[in-house]
Amino acid sequence: MTLRAATVAVGTMLTASLLISPINAQTTSTLACSPSVIAGGSGDSATCTVTLSAPAPAGGTVVTLASSLVELAASLPTMTVPAGQSTGTFTVATNPGYRAYSGLQFDATISASANGTTRNAIITVTAQPRPADFSSGSQAGARFQWSGLMCGGIAPIGGRDGILYSCSAAQGTGFGTCTFHQECSLGCRRVPPNGGTFNDFCSTGGPNSVALSRNVIVSGDRVPATIVNETPAGQGQDQDVGVPRLLDPNFNSSSFPHNGITFTTGATTVPFDVATSYVPSIQFVDVQGFWYNASIPPFLITNGRAGQRWLVMLPPNPAPAAPIPTLGDFLITGFNPITGGDSTIGQIDMSGLSRTGGPTFTVSSSHPSIVPTQTFTAPASSNVFGFQASIATRPTSVDTDVTVTATDGRYTFSGVLTVRAAPPPPVLQGVSVNPSSVVGGNSSVGTVTLSGPQSGATVVALSTPAPANVAQMPSSVTVPAGATSATFTITTFAVTSQFNMNIFAGLAGSPGVQTLLLITPGGPTGVSGLNINPVDLVGGASSTGTVTLSSAAPSGGAVVTLSKAFSNGGPGTVPVTIPASVTVPAGQTSASFSIGTSSVTATTNVRISAAYNGSTFAADMTLFPLLSYVMFNGNTPGGTPATGTVGLGGAAPSGGLVVTLSSGNTSLVTVPASVTVPAGQTTVNFTANTQPVTQTTGVVVTASSGGTTVSTTLFLVVSTAVSSVTLNPSTVTGGVSSTATVTLQSAAPNGNAVVSLASSNTVLATVPFSVAVPAGRTSTTFTVNTAQVTAVSTVVISATYQNVTKSATLTLNPSGGGTGPTLSAVSLNPTSVVGGNSSTGTVSLSAAAPAGGASVTLSDNSASTTVPASVTVPAGATSATFAVTTTSVTASTTATISAAWGGVTRTAGLTVTASAPPPPPPGQAATLTVTAMGRSGERVTSSPAGINVAVGASGSASFTTGTSITLSVSNGRDAIWSGACSSGGDERRTCTFTITGTASVTANVQ
Repeated sequence: MTLRAATVAVGTMLTASLLISPINAQTTSTLACSPSVIAGGSGDSATCTVTLSAPAPAGGTVVTLASSLVELAASLPTMTVPAGQSTGTFTVATNPGYRAYSGLQFDATISASANGTTRNAIITVTAQPRPADFSSGSQAGARFQWSGLMCGGIAPIGGRDGILYSCSAAQGTGFGTCTFHQECSLGCRRVPPNGGTFNDFCSTGGPNSVALSRNVIVSGDRVPATIVNETPAGQGQDQDVGVPRLLDPNFNSSSFPHNGITFTTGATTVPFDVATSYVPSIQFVDVQGFWYNASIPPFLITNGRAGQRWLVMLPPNPAPAAPIPTLGDFLITGFNPITGGDSTIGQIDMSGLSRTGGPTFTVSSSHPSIVPTQTFTAPASSNVFGFQASIATRPTSVDTDVTVTATDGRYTFSGVLTVRAAPPPPVLQGVSVNPSSVVGGNSSVGTVTLSGPQSGATVVALSTPAPANVAQMPSSVTVPAGATSATFTITTFAVTSQFNMNIFAGLAGSPGVQTLLLITPGGPTGVSGLNINPVDLVGGASSTGTVTLSSAAPSGGAVVTLSKAFSNGGPGTVPVTIPASVTVPAGQTSASFSIGTSSVTATTNVRISAAYNGSTFAADMTLFPLLSYVMFNGNTPGGTPATGTVGLGGAAPSGGLVVTLSSGNTSLVTVPASVTVPAGQTTVNFTANTQPVTQTTGVVVTASSGGTTVSTTLFLVVSTAVSSVTLNPSTVTGGVSSTATVTLQSAAPNGNAVVSLASSNTVLATVPFSVAVPAGRTSTTFTVNTAQVTAVSTVVISATYQNVTKSATLTLNPSGGGTGPTLSAVSLNPTSVVGGNSSTGTVSLSAAAPAGGASVTLSDNSASTTVPASVTVPAGATSATFAVTTTSVTASTTATISAAWGGVTRTAGLTVTASAPPPPPPGQAATLTVTAMGRSGERVTSSPAGINVAVGASGSASFTTGTSITLSVSNGRDAIWSGACSSGGDERRTCTFTITGTASVTANVQ
């Protein structure tokens, strides 16, 4: 505010200066809210009225609003008193779920500020009723019994997360009962029970289970959040999975990812996002974190904790008529890869319910000629947070990785879809039978083989001229999608002479093929079967073969000759060891033999043959190398680490297995030189470090061991995460702004990149809720506004996008340079006076006042109190006092006394009570009314007798004034006493007071 001086001549010798202040500096004169008391849990709102010192000028007067307990009571950040008006109203919404089980009432101070003047009003939210008892599920005679202090929401009881219950054992033939014991604001801890007796407890320290980057947002924003563990995972805790939960009664927000997220070894936090819808009014969302151990049955969980943080959602300007969800996530959940021309499924998840239908989402791609741009409108739903969209593709001549992107115009999510060229039409390469000769009455297996795998199933026609009384087989066989062969069974019957069975296979557009099966008459005992178990194994392991004869072995046994060869008939040493023969004992039809194998460097098929008495039967087995695969879990943004996995076909040997790793492009992807799979294990993970890319790029990563080499392709996608935040200048005088620049790792996508902003101290420095980096650009700027300070201060400015947060530090200097004291407190003594009496206020500084003293501005918000305009703390002193005068009142009221200096405001409350009527003279009759509530089945009685009230009822009795009365609860129960006889919020068995007139007492039986 600027003051102008005018000089007026007086005679010829004297002058006088008149200070003329501006007439347009409207300040807040009063603030009143109605109702000022709201029932806890109702979610009711109050209407607050701001009165200015003068009518607002053209354009109106902007009033800044604030709440001392925004998680309980919240309003919009500002409101405008229209031009020409001197009053304006705004709504304060209350949170129906805040500290629901605390049993306490809470006061929220609502502030309205304009042109340097602040007025306050207090909204009181009363205590909510505590929850009713419920069955513990422990029934008399059941195998499992439990009792004691137990955390709710964790097996074996129900209840709410973060609440500690006292549970009793079952009595008679009924169930046990769980009774509310305590609200755990930092979460409830489960510890191992002693038999069936639990002794869980409320946490008293450590971090809350969740942390929000901001707790007040304009709806539609996304809020980065984390689940927090007290100690690094795998180091002293057995909590390995975190679950973000949003208790949103309006279903206008959701967390991503939806399900459990694992703490990697050594991690103390796991990030997630809270996505919100655009809402028409203020809403409160309870964001919780909960842990469980997936490897332990629920009944045996040894650690569990649930805590919460409240998120306040403000309506945008203008506010929508109904909630509008935003894009929460986009995932390709259908076939991937897919053949061009086919369709796959894209899962579009939203921040909330789309009750009336909409919005519309655009799905585009990096190759529109293959995946064209499509739009999808969310269907109306009252219970589903997303829907499936059919993503159409077009034929392509080459396999192509297409980045598919979904956007709602504000948020964008992408995934890579591999679209493959259509395979050529299949060619039928052959048909074969095994064995190629059987004794009539036995069966043979036929196999048809195609030239290559197909995207769909392929039906091959079969036929034979053999009569049905000689042999039977199906008329067709189906080769499954992705396979190159299929088998069918040929059933034969006894014949008196050899029969040559011709078998034909045909496929449209492909030459037909045929084979021959010899069906011979029954004769002497021969080999009718050979079984290998296991038939597929890692080279170096052993197996067992069993030969079966067509009839019992003769006297002396049947010596069956064994032989081995590669299944394809190729040359070389067969990596299998078998005996030269096996003997089937006389009278038996089968005998087993051992099969030893050697390690192999590639998948190897071996054929074992058994021959006896002119008959031969063969069976194939497959040997696999120990090193099976190397893989990565999905695509990775370039510049961020990727986790790879090396897998074996069997357990690693003693001493472990060393696997060598290499990258096909070390400028983009670097991997360790080797990893070791521990003995007895089948997998090991490793980290691949990556560099940023400008387009989706595949890099081949290879793993080798024992002559075996496997490889996979790691796809790097473009990352648009935050790269840096810079401030210019980075040091300013308090009250001067700075320009911040946020830079992304790559150009923002279509629809812009909305970057969330935050200040570590919103009193000293403020930033917008978010800033948009335009599509195609990598950076943008925003303004950091600061407040005056009396000492050097620092504020951290943060920017978050795609789960990456970068920060910069802004230094604020006092306007005079150097350091100095700040206003630390304002206090009142006494804090409660009868109207018409005075109280003494004291303002305190953090250090001695500077030369000239510190002039502290004073104000109050009540007509019942008066304070001076200011008080001066003398130079060198740290405090000064002032008088607070009051007027008589007919009902108790609370006034807020405010002190401001150097950009810091402190407040204190003064209760002004009505003058009490004089007590009646001793010896007169007075009525005492007692109300009992809480634990059912108990009674409140008095001594001397007169009061005998059951819980849930009220009762009165007459006593002589001056009588000392003691109230107590039956069965030695405790109660919280209030009214004429008060325990100050503590639990006590009795309460004693002297009655001086008509009185009432409330007993909350515990």
